[in-house]
Amino acid sequence: MTLITGSALSQVVVYASILLLTRLFSAELFGIYILFSSATIILKPLATLQFEFAIVLPKKDKDAINLFAFSTLILILYCLLLLLIVSLFKTEILDFFNITVLSNFIYLLPLNVFLFGLIANFDYWNNRNDNFKAISKGLFLKSSSMSATQIATGFSSYNSIGLIPGMLIGYVLQIFYLLQLTYNKLQPFCKDVSLNRMLFLAKKYKDIPIFNSIINLTNNLSNELPVLLITKYFGLASSGIYGLAVKFMRAPIGVVQQSVNQVFFNKATKLYNDQGSLYALVLKTAKHLLIISLLIFTPLFILSYYLEFLFGEGWTDVGLYARILIPWLFFAFFSNPLNSLILILNKQKTMVVLDIALLIFRFLALFCGYYFYNDIIIALALFSMVGMIFNILIFIYLLQTSKEKNSAYQ
Repeated sequence: MTLITGSALSQVVVYASILLLTRLFSAELFGIYILFSSATIILKPLATLQFEFAIVLPKKDKDAINLFAFSTLILILYCLLLLLIVSLFKTEILDFFNITVLSNFIYLLPLNVFLFGLIANFDYWNNRNDNFKAISKGLFLKSSSMSATQIATGFSSYNSIGLIPGMLIGYVLQIFYLLQLTYNKLQPFCKDVSLNRMLFLAKKYKDIPIFNSIINLTNNLSNELPVLLITKYFGLASSGIYGLAVKFMRAPIGVVQQSVNQVFFNKATKLYNDQGSLYALVLKTAKHLLIISLLIFTPLFILSYYLEFLFGEGWTDVGLYARILIPWLFFAFFSNPLNSLILILNKQKTMVVLDIALLIFRFLALFCGYYFYNDIIIALALFSMVGMIFNILIFIYLLQTSKEKNSAYQ
């Protein structure tokens, strides 16, 4: 409830700001912002090699601080390499996506990835210490400062620079807040940080970067694939409309999903270490998610018919896109919060295969919609259907796996 409260407040701010932002910025500027956000999400798993997940796992805090330091070190090196790649291949990247507007903002991508990755490290340290208030307040600070900056930019003479600067300011303020709040608790353990210990723990938790990074990379890539391909095949305006539809649908879902994910990971790890009933926890969580999903998706479906009135002229198709995506998002709501079981039960190898298959089928869905029909509606319908089927299968798999693990304890 602590996390949900913070997430809910932050999403209320986001929702309120969207009603203004759609009237201040064009669909093309939204498209650039959505593409920039998607690129950040896709690049994030490799930025830390997902070692932030390992921060929660050790019993000793001195091991957790070494993993925190190691994850941050990898993040810094990765972002420097990313900056070099962007500098060398800027023209090729922009030509691939047919983008020339605001092209210099591509240099801010490594900075955005760094900020995003560092926030994840702080969040999982606070998760480990049951400091959910810090995570919750950080989310609200980010959303409110980001939205305020974007609205101010929209009303100013600098409207043409778009929404990206507001995102960066939101991340920076969130990091300053988390650093200020966490420093006193981190500082006593700093003396325990050593390169040898970091490398030892990195080897101990090697399955996380080997498999979990691939899982998250392929999963994020398949989730953000529509933004990349819509931008390339149908243009920035269509990408902006799709991005707004997803943002509209995911905002209330994210309030619950992200919060449940954090708490479920915490509870499931402790139950696993104490040989408790993971199966019972999965069932309980799923039942709660089913009730909440009905309370969320029913009004979202109804509201989708009135989005042009809410967002203003030029956003007619947002509601249609949103309704097409509901089957995928509905079933993703069940499986995503339970995905931490993959790490806890060491099922990364299986998930790598499944996620690569998902990525391939999602690409084929979008490509077929473009190549055979040249119709974005058909492409999105195929994409949504593939996502729905996969999430049903992954939920069944995780439920059965937790039940088998339970039987092994008995």
